[in-house]
Amino acid sequence: MEVWRKGRAWLFLFVTFFFWGSVYVFSKLIPGVPTGLVGCLRCAIAAVVLQIVVHTRFRGVKIAREDYKYFVSVGVLGYFATIFLIQKGIALAGSSTASLINSMTPVAVTIFAALILKEKITPVKILCLVLALAGTYIITTGATAEGEMMGALLVVLSVISWALASVNMRQLTAKYPPILVTAYGMLISLALHIPVGAAESLRAGGTGLDGRAVLVLLYLGLVGSALPQYTWTASLSMLPASTCSLFYPLQPAFSAILGALLLDETFKPAFFLGMLLISIDVVLSTLETRRLSRLEAGN
Repeated sequence: MEVWRKGRAWLFLFVTFFFWGSVYVFSKLIPGVPTGLVGCLRCAIAAVVLQIVVHTRFRGVKIAREDYKYFVSVGVLGYFATIFLIQKGIALAGSSTASLINSMTPVAVTIFAALILKEKITPVKILCLVLALAGTYIITTGATAEGEMMGALLVVLSVISWALASVNMRQLTAKYPPILVTAYGMLISLALHIPVGAAESLRAGGTGLDGRAVLVLLYLGLVGSALPQYTWTASLSMLPASTCSLFYPLQPAFSAILGALLLDETFKPAFFLGMLLISIDVVLSTLETRRLSRLEAGN
């Protein structure tokens, strides 16, 4: 039973980072839509779908008053600040630069998980962090976009906000169904996304929406937000936050592959070396998780 549970968590992690990686590519297809509006509509679509599921299956679940602050933290930091900052970062610094900086997420999550959740940082996890950063850097060395300082700073802030939110998600999923945590967090963030999206649309003189943009936004909301937000939260309920974060290098790898397939982007041979390092990182983190699980079971 435990093996099946861990296997499902790893599958969820691959699904999460594949679809999160696709967001970088699909966001390029609607350059005329204000970034604040993109984030708002992504969140709105995902929130509607998740609320339908929650009200269908988990209507009777009560939230303890002492947990309100954690739900607010997940909504504000995880689903508002992170989405808004990363959309702005992609627009200013380019998707390759944003993806590279975003690879620092495992480091941030591991540090916060150790400080707040008291999760162990083993030598193998440290090696995995090094491989994750090295592999992601090598993959993005062929990028042609010039990074802007402000865009880079915004992505760094998004990494910190997501790391803090992920630690709180880990705490909440120990008490509540993962999809409920995701749904309520997304609903809280929507209250902040709406005024930001409206203000940016007014400033831009319009929404820039057309038929193609609507289809892309539906994809970003359903497949780029609702599904991977749920699978990420579900993974956090089954594995330590620091272990889940070690799969983050898959995101820029999948983004690069989709960019080549859909946008005719090309990459240097170093891309394949980076992929090798990332593959080693995922294998090592999986084996380390199994080892730690056996130790806990023995105790």
